[in-house]
Amino acid sequence: MDGHLMLKEIAEGYSVKSQKVIIACVDRDILKYFFSNWEWLNLGLIVSEHLLKLPKEARKEEIVDIVRKIIEVTDSENVVIENIDVLFSPEYSLDVIKLFTLAGKNKRLIILWEGTFKNGILTYAEPGYDDYHSYEIKNYDAYCITK
Repeated sequence: MDGHLMLKEIAEGYSVKSQKVIIACVDRDILKYFFSNWEWLNLGLIVSEHLLKLPKEARKEEIVDIVRKIIEVTDSENVVIENIDVLFSPEYSLDVIKLFTLAGKNKRLIILWEGTFKNGILTYAEPGYDDYHSYEIKNYDAYCITK
């Protein structure tokens, strides 16, 4: 199926009842075209602002609650989340996909993912880097769309 047709179908028919978090390994401009009427959340910026108010030793403990609260208080139930790089910092040891599936229980979430999806494996960064993460997508209540 053409990736653009799939995006259009998702934009028109994505329901909370059939909810899965959608991880989008696509160009931001394409996503913006199909989901321009959704609320866009620059998560990295907002999370960073919250974390800077905390002592460094408290940040790991608080980051999950910060992300969950940011998503929860977002007015729209249709949210595209971008700039998630801060969540991959090794100091937080987060399972980022699990965090989004838990935080988005009552929202339709699309995560703009700056990584790759191949053979059922979603990756962020390259092996050997401290922020490298890989996820076997079948283990999550999530779905990936690619270019």
